[in-house]
Amino acid sequence: MHPAPSPAIDLAEIIQRESVVTHFQPLITMRSQSILGVEALARGLDPDSGQLIPPGQLFDLATSDHLLIDLDRLCRKKALQEFRTLRDQSPGLVLSLNFEAGLLDRGVVGSGVLLRQVREAGLDPAEVIIEIVESRVADTSALESFVQRHRSHGFLVGLDDLGAGHSNLERVALIQPDVLKIDRSLISGLDRHYHKQEVTRSLLNLAGKIGALVVAEGVEHEEEALLALELGVDILQGFYLAYPRAAREPLDLCHHRIRQLAASYRGYTVRKIAAKKAQHQVYGEVVQVLVQNLSGCARQELDQRLVELMTVHPALECLYVLDENGTQVSETVCEAKKLNRNRRGIFWPAARGQDQSLKNYYLLLKAGLEKYTSEAYISLATGNLCITISTWFPGATGSRFVLCADFDADPGLEAAFEPETA
Repeated sequence: MHPAPSPAIDLAEIIQRESVVTHFQPLITMRSQSILGVEALARGLDPDSGQLIPPGQLFDLATSDHLLIDLDRLCRKKALQEFRTLRDQSPGLVLSLNFEAGLLDRGVVGSGVLLRQVREAGLDPAEVIIEIVESRVADTSALESFVQRHRSHGFLVGLDDLGAGHSNLERVALIQPDVLKIDRSLISGLDRHYHKQEVTRSLLNLAGKIGALVVAEGVEHEEEALLALELGVDILQGFYLAYPRAAREPLDLCHHRIRQLAASYRGYTVRKIAAKKAQHQVYGEVVQVLVQNLSGCARQELDQRLVELMTVHPALECLYVLDENGTQVSETVCEAKKLNRNRRGIFWPAARGQDQSLKNYYLLLKAGLEKYTSEAYISLATGNLCITISTWFPGATGSRFVLCADFDADPGLEAAFEPETA
């Protein structure tokens, strides 16, 4: 075990000696299966033990504005100098460079030091992404001025840690970033948490509308990488692909993992499409059985018939019927075991007489579709993740009704059962 850094580290001495090293972590784009760039991560060197000081601990040592400014500039200087070596070995790389955004509240809006450091390192501002954690800045006007000034020189601007802490989405419109970095708190367990997936999907939709690239940071497992790619993330960063390395270490060490992930993603996508196709085939067959058993049914018999049909398939959660105007003409019949008992205060099955005419499962049928299948969503009836399939069926007197069937969206149930005839 290496000795811990000294408890009495002299930050002024570190700055004076320029005892800072930079490690670089690759930013991987799977579109071209290549390294787009690197993020610079500063590490201090303990003058007594020679051990590395993590960046969080290093910046915590800055007990005054003067020390914080000097440390921030030193870290950027060293990163730019060492990146030049990488860039010369791999032309076309970009450098993602952290900026201590809290300095903007201290009047450091644009002294020209960063621009000068970039040029002294023999780099072009267009090769540098300035990463900003906007939640650390209280002065919005200072933030806007800093971004405008550096963008005018050709720098790219990235918003870091989006989705963490007190990220302010209003500032996305203000900053108009070139890059959005989704925080590791959202990416961790992304494959297992539906709510994280939907928040990530929303951020990706936002990025697509404003023309920003999206980086998923903190990717530590293949499953997280696969789901991030499926959702549309442009760039991956994390221990799963590559650990931060010194500039002298070759970047191509992660190429094997890139090829491995590409192969995994191809197989994953094929399996996912096949599973979804099988699931929809089974659910389509179930809906056919439901329609056959409901066709010609009198309105007053609908509730009893729906109760009987709940046994047709174990993935069924709810059944209900609308008239041609979108008004619910049956009760919502639910599988009792699937009602989310913990969320009954806000999730209740809709009652007979409720107007459902603004729901997609009605509107799209009214617009001409014969059958509609929704994306997965949290059901207002049960509080569970479900999909809804709706379709027309004839009533007893020549009128038409809309059958709505909610299915459990758990992929473990897909194609697992054959539909039964009621």
